[in-house]
Amino acid sequence: MPLTVSNSSTSPPIVERVKAYRSCLFDRWVEAKRFAQTSDDLADHQAAVDAYTAFMRAHLASDERTHLDLEDEIARLTVENSRLKARVRGGGPA
Repeated sequence: MPLTVSNSSTSPPIVERVKAYRSCLFDRWVEAKRFAQTSDDLADHQAAVDAYTAFMRAHLASDERTHLDLEDEIARLTVENSRLKARVRGGGPA
């Protein structure tokens, strides 16, 4: 029975795929930044920030990305908790 050859020869090596992914993220950031420069819309500026964050996080090790994701979730939950406390104290929507 012949050995099955993986098609690793048809797909680029991991290093090349990572470089391509980072390059794509960099291009998205540059485009978002260029668009935001002429915009007064906060959403356009937030899109540039998000693109930059994604680009920079792509350079981190997996455990570092996980750590930052957890910190982001803690911050989100802290804000949500504060809003809920304000609603309970104030009796209205926050």
